[in-house]
Parts: sequence; C-alpha cells; structure tokens
Amino acid sequence: MDMQIFQYATSFLAISQLLFMALFYFAYYRRQTLGRLMAFYGLCLIAYILATLPEVDRGPLVIDFILTTLAITAPSLLWVITRYLFDDSPSIGLPVWMVIGVYIALRAVGMLLSNLSGPPTGLSFLVFLFIPQVIMLAFACHVIYTAVTGLGGDLVEPRRQLRVPFTITMGSIVAIIVGSGFFSMGESWFYNICIGAIFLFMLFFNLSTFPLHRDSPQVIDQLEVTTATSANVPRVSDNDKDKPLVDKVHHVMESKRLYAQPGLTIGMLASSVSMQEYRLRRLINQKLHYRNFNQYLNQYRIAEAARRLQDPAEINLPISTIALDVGYASLSSFNKAFKESHGVTPSIYRSRAPQ
Repeated sequence: MDMQIFQYATSFLAISQLLFMALFYFAYYRRQTLGRLMAFYGLCLIAYILATLPEVDRGPLVIDFILTTLAITAPSLLWVITRYLFDDSPSIGLPVWMVIGVYIALRAVGMLLSNLSGPPTGLSFLVFLFIPQVIMLAFACHVIYTAVTGLGGDLVEPRRQLRVPFTITMGSIVAIIVGSGFFSMGESWFYNICIGAIFLFMLFFNLSTFPLHRDSPQVIDQLEVTTATSANVPRVSDNDKDKPLVDKVHHVMESKRLYAQPGLTIGMLASSVSMQEYRLRRLINQKLHYRNFNQYLNQYRIAEAARRLQDPAEINLPISTIALDVGYASLSSFNKAFKESHGVTPSIYRSRAPQ
C-alpha cells in the first residue's frame, strides 16, 4: 500500500511539471508551430506516465490504445521539435515522415497485440518492439547530436543557453521511454525510478528555461534568413552606432578572405577583429539578422563562387576547385548551399552565364 501511494505521488509530481510546460507553451506560443509542438509533446509524456502506471484499470481498451499511441509518439515528436528549434531550415523530407509513421504504426500494433495476447515473442518481438525501438534510439541520439554540434555556431543567445538544458532533459527522458520499452514497467520500484527521473528532469528544465522566455521571440519565431544573392553582405544604416564595428568585421572578412578558411569558427573571427565572442555573436545576429554562423559564412562563399562561375576566364575551372577554394569541405555541401541560395545547381548556374 505504501509503495502504491508513493507511486501515485511520483506520477502526480511528474504530471504536474509536464502539465505546466504544456499549458505554458500553449497559452503563450500557440500561434507558433514550435509552441504547439512543445504543448503536444508534454501531453504525450503525460500519456506515457498514465499508460505505464502499474495495477491501474484504464477503462476501455480504446482509451488504453490512445494513451499508448500518444506515449510512443513522444520520441519522434521530440526529434521534430529539435529540428524546428535548432535548425533554421527545418524542412523534413517525406522519407523521414515515412520512417516515423512506420515506427508509430508498428509500436501501436505491437502494444495492441500485447494487450490482447500477451507480450510479443520471436518474430513479433523483432518486428513490433526491437526494430522500432532501435529506430527511435537513433532519432534520440540525433536529437542530442543536433543540439550539441550546433552550439558553437548558434548566434541566437537565448537559444544557445537553451541547448544544454534541452539536451540533458529531453535526451534523458526519451532514453527512459525508449529504454523502458525493453523492460516491464509492471514493477512499482522500476516505475517509480523512471517516473521520478522524468519529474526531476522536467523540474530542472522548467526552472532553467523559464528565465529565457523573456527573449522567446528570438527562439520561437523563425526570423527571415538572409541569403547570398549578390557580392554584397547586408550593411547597416549609416546612423547605426554599431556601423563601425560591422564595417570592421566586413573589412577583415573581405580583405583577408577569412571566409575561405575551412573550419573557421566565430571564436577565430572574434580574435581577428579583437572583439569578445559574445559581442560578435550579438552583432551578427541583431544587426545582420543571421541565426547561425554558417549562414553568415555562406553569404561570402556563395557570392564569390557565383562571380567565378560566370567569369569567362574561369569557365574551364572545375566546380569542385571553386568550392574548395571558397571554403567548403566538400562538393556536396557546396552544391546544397548554392542551390538553397540560387535555386539551381552550380553547373546550371554556370551554363546560364553570358558568353
């Protein structure tokens, strides 16, 4: 009896934190896609807690099926949230949506069969549990990878501050959900450990991210991204007090061709212009409206590449040579960045050059 009371208390504490997050994002950010996704994610985690609560009658089978489906949606939903939060071009291709759909369908069918005829074994275990869980484990690892690898080049300061608590809490919660799928949650002690951990992670997340909401427009809203369409990088107004600093950064980038240096970081650029890194981040973000450092570098790189692709004197120079010379590590990354900017591949762009 004491264990059951502790079990309910743990569930209540975890649900209270998740409900707070869901209601907060829905109340303040429901007009933004990311806000609605975060609210729905909170509800999916609440459904996970209710669906795994031991020794509780959840009513008709359809109710249990709905709760289970919402619960198993959480890992893939977190991956989508990560793309919208940390990727400034968050387009998700059809193959990825198909993988997510297959995962949810297999896990839902597997849980339904489990309720009807017991835990899956043999081939059913492989198809309806093991393979989908491995897929979601890969998505969870990619969530952590995306949040961590983009930290250095992120120019939106509130979003940079969000990356660490987001990675720790959400990555850990998904790991709990995915990992618990391989074990039985019927044991009260195991359930209490998992749900207690979710409560602590969510409490940490809410406390650490709440101060960032005053700057939420910089994080939630997808600002217009400047793209390279000419040789000129956007300039600030002559009356702007930061214009001398911006001009200094432009001068160093252009005169020394720093953008053509592979692996250039914002810290290296800050050293070159004798400026604190945090100040340079804010300058590029707030004055030139770039959300990450790669966008800023691509502006210079694509502009030079476009000029050289239409230069008659370099008509026979391989495109790969130009790509490497302007700072790209591979031809594929150059082709992708160029097409995003100009709408056509470098080879087509060169073929349209005036003769």
